[in-house]
Amino acid sequence: MNGSIYERELLNILSGNITYIDRISRNLDPLSKDILYSITEKPFYVARAAGSLGADLVSLRDDYSLIIEVKSSERDQLTFSESSGVKQIQALKLHNKCISSGLFITYAYRLKGFKGDAWRFFSIKSNIDYAGKMRGLYGILPKQETTKNGNFILKWEDGLPLISLIDYINS
Repeated sequence: MNGSIYERELLNILSGNITYIDRISRNLDPLSKDILYSITEKPFYVARAAGSLGADLVSLRDDYSLIIEVKSSERDQLTFSESSGVKQIQALKLHNKCISSGLFITYAYRLKGFKGDAWRFFSIKSNIDYAGKMRGLYGILPKQETTKNGNFILKWEDGLPLISLIDYINS
């Protein structure tokens, strides 16, 4: 499947679209379903920004601003190290662009074919002292690992589940 399908899926979840929430909640336990449905009470304004801003989604609410890069794979580990180095360069450019605005890049990694909460969230290590609620959110997001060659790695199992992210931002 094309990656834009997953961008749209996450856009609709964070926007509180009940059709998408019904669809992905089928394989969740009752508590996780309740947490997922809580996004409908205080949804984000989410816009696809692929190409123009360098990130895939911009997600805004009165208390959080998220710049989201969506990744999907059938593998449980993504390494930003193809021969051209494009993924690593893009990650660093996004990271630096966000830092200059007092924000951070959020990676949303969807594991294809997984039954249940297939989304995991990460950020990139930074020495910026974020303010307010963004500081707390940055603090709970797992950070990327780095290969010995300096390339970023996202290990799906180490990410923050979507349900935990929604629970945190709505509490």
